[in-house]
Amino acid sequence: MTGTTDDYVHEAEIYDVLWADLNSFDLPFLLSMAAEFGGPLLEIGCGTGRVLLPCMEHVDRAVGVDRSPSMLEQGRANLSASGVPEERVRLVEADLRSFDLGERFNLVLAGGQTMFHLETDDDWLAALAAIRDHLRPGGRFVAGVPVFQEADFRDYHKKHLFVDEIRHPRTGRRIALWDYSTFDFEKQSITRRRVSEVLDEQGLVIERRHDIRRNIYRFPPEMRKLLEQAGFRIEAEYGDYDRGPYTEESEDFVWVATVEGQREDQPC
Repeated sequence: MTGTTDDYVHEAEIYDVLWADLNSFDLPFLLSMAAEFGGPLLEIGCGTGRVLLPCMEHVDRAVGVDRSPSMLEQGRANLSASGVPEERVRLVEADLRSFDLGERFNLVLAGGQTMFHLETDDDWLAALAAIRDHLRPGGRFVAGVPVFQEADFRDYHKKHLFVDEIRHPRTGRRIALWDYSTFDFEKQSITRRRVSEVLDEQGLVIERRHDIRRNIYRFPPEMRKLLEQAGFRIEAEYGDYDRGPYTEESEDFVWVATVEGQREDQPC
């Protein structure tokens, strides 16, 4: 996987504020999956619990896996504040390619761009094998990722993009965020330089930080092939989180997959 340190150590506390709009983007669909397939539920790349904790309305028990200690720390704080009994949720720090929880699940979710943190095809296959081994017979693996178009490649390297200005949820300080991202088409990578500026009330910059993160993207044909290689069968795919059909113009690729040849009456 890309990166060997905690990439989110400076973002964990502001993550839920910064990405609040995601809750109207993908969360209704993911909640509908939890309601349809039930628990126990596993979310890989669970982060702060943005998806996992709302899913607790539909399942009795859930486990979240993430490799970022700072995101899990914020997730535990969010769990404590949520009122969900802690015995119903377990948060585990682990590598997505090799985690072993000792149990199986009706549903595995991967929200956000979790799958794009996997660098090579071998990383994908290792992670998919771990997911497959944690699915109960008849269980589903549900995930979605953005699909990048030619305009994205053309425009990304030209723009220093203003992301947002937010208030830090703990300190109350103003934080302005800017992104400068570049594509490497050959390596299918996106390198994002995020500049975070702490401002005083008059707008003077009193602290500036640069963080660099790299994601490796895949196109839908590649992901279909990897899922098939790992023993999955895609039973539904969508071009958005409203269940619209996938087309070449779609901005997202969302799938519901099950394990090929696995029957619901097989023992766990």
